[in-house]
Amino acid sequence: MARFNVLAILLAAATLPALSQQTVFTSWEDDSSRWTTFPHPITRVAVIGAGPSGLQAAANLLTANLSVRLFERAPAPGGNWFYTEETPVREAYPETNSTTPATLPTEFPATHYYEEGEDGVSLDERWREHWQPRPVWYNLRTNSPAPLTKLPGISHAPDTPWSLSVHDLERNIRAYASLHGLNVNDQPFSPPYSPVTSCSTRVEAVRKCNETSTWTLTLRRLQWLPESHRLKADWWTEEFDAVVVATGHYTTAYIPRIKGIGNWSMAKENGEYNMIHSQSFRHPERYAGKTVLIVGASTSATQLSRVIAPFVSRLIVSVRPNRYRDGYGYDILYAFAEKAEIVPEISSFEPLDGNGIGIRAGRIRLVNGTVLEGIDEIILATGYRANTFLPDLVNPRTFDNLDWRGHYIHDPTLAYMLTGSSWTQHASYQGYGFAKVWTGKARLPSRERMWADYQSGRYRFGTPLDILLQEGLRKLYVVWLNAESLELGGQFVDPLPLETREITSYFVNAHWRKDWLLHENWTRFDNLPFNEWPKPGPAHGQHQCQWRWRRVQGCIVVIHDL
Repeated sequence: MARFNVLAILLAAATLPALSQQTVFTSWEDDSSRWTTFPHPITRVAVIGAGPSGLQAAANLLTANLSVRLFERAPAPGGNWFYTEETPVREAYPETNSTTPATLPTEFPATHYYEEGEDGVSLDERWREHWQPRPVWYNLRTNSPAPLTKLPGISHAPDTPWSLSVHDLERNIRAYASLHGLNVNDQPFSPPYSPVTSCSTRVEAVRKCNETSTWTLTLRRLQWLPESHRLKADWWTEEFDAVVVATGHYTTAYIPRIKGIGNWSMAKENGEYNMIHSQSFRHPERYAGKTVLIVGASTSATQLSRVIAPFVSRLIVSVRPNRYRDGYGYDILYAFAEKAEIVPEISSFEPLDGNGIGIRAGRIRLVNGTVLEGIDEIILATGYRANTFLPDLVNPRTFDNLDWRGHYIHDPTLAYMLTGSSWTQHASYQGYGFAKVWTGKARLPSRERMWADYQSGRYRFGTPLDILLQEGLRKLYVVWLNAESLELGGQFVDPLPLETREITSYFVNAHWRKDWLLHENWTRFDNLPFNEWPKPGPAHGQHQCQWRWRRVQGCIVVIHDL
């Protein structure tokens, strides 16, 4: 399902200034030593993904005088907020399709010109598969306040509504990219004058060479050639000393394995599929006068129900139990349209009769034995799966083996932007932290120490839903960054401004539920010493979820999980 900006309580950060000159490292990490060191100076860094987080990482690295390359598979920066009328290539359904690894040339660089229909694939489909149009719809609006939903140094117009449109936010992101020379066709401010950002460029592979202690990225860029109606594909490789992965957690549509879903996924009416994933939703008018079933219960499902409710004849939503929703009491955010009929999760899609005329005559069986009939359209708002590029090292589901700062523990030249919301201070903290570590202006503990901390669970801060834990993570960033700057040089960073707290509280109470978030909820954790912080770590089961809800009731704020 398309995940969208939430109201994470941690929003906004100041632009972070320049770092001092790089310190040369002399030896590789020794587990008996106190700090992580590197085999050679880090001078060239790749950033994968030009969404809000990736842009902030690249901007901080450039400010530190590192050589940076920013790769984005879309035609322009923006990440999941880059709106287009194009929709992704049809998602893979478990019973009908399978994915295969990309076929790479045997030698690099290489170029190929694709013709229409080559290998049975149209140019349009090949282009959309390459860049994967993003899962935002035309009239999407944020559920977080405009003064806090912006990138550092870029403000919205004074008369901008507090609930932003996707187009408002897209302009804010593009403005930030241009400010830092990271937009399409931007040229760098100083030699060697080669562009930092490479758009329409997909990272096909990431490999570490242990002999040289460098990373090799295999890249593929597609370009339309209108005069000959062809697509030009270029493959090449580039080497880097360090890599930042900033592709987000929601890159590949998740299709649940429900009996019969493959059969139903092939049904069409008037040339359009009757079952789509929410990533392909663009306009509600398509559903006018129809009976629509939405599958899912999180941000996309609830927002889509409210968007299409004025158009549909009947709206049904299939919901399965969710320990986060139930444990945290998220009815204030995950609220369906009033006309939505809530039913249990689906047990199976009974076989269609094969007449090729939609799905209206089909039967859908629920886990309680109820049978749904007369459904015209189905929207699967069922979420996404991440792409960590190196699943053998970092699991796409759990993002394990990472230090709380975002570095891969076994090789800290690999780092991930882990922020749950791009508008929080975490994104700026992380980007600044990567720049400081890789220029010798901040230290990481030894791998042995980072691994011991990781295994202890003390520095696992749950999700942005765990407000007390996330408040602790912000405090640790501020203390760590400022302590390193004090000793090794660099600018200090600020904690969450009091103004941000007040704006957030006002917005939540005005738009969601009165007195749900008070100023006292913010200050409660301020006076809590480190040894009294709640036990960290993700919830495992309903019991722990309920415990957390009791600990932080009245203090949880909604995230926007795009």
